[in-house]
Amino acid sequence: MKIKRKFKSAAFEAIHSAVAAMHRAGTVDKETMRSFDETCLVSSEVKARGADLKDRDAL
Repeated sequence: MKIKRKFKSAAFEAIHSAVAAMHRAGTVDKETMRSFDETCLVSSEVKARGADLKDRDAL
């Protein structure tokens, strides 16, 4: 089941979406993506997102 992310604002959602696309393309590293997670997502979502990144890296 996918967790619906909750962003601090619509602007943060747009920024996070762009950086997530760059992460998938390989132009943004995992550490930078986690930094954007902490900045853009509501705090309880950050922990869940970190687990999601670990699972994806294992593939």
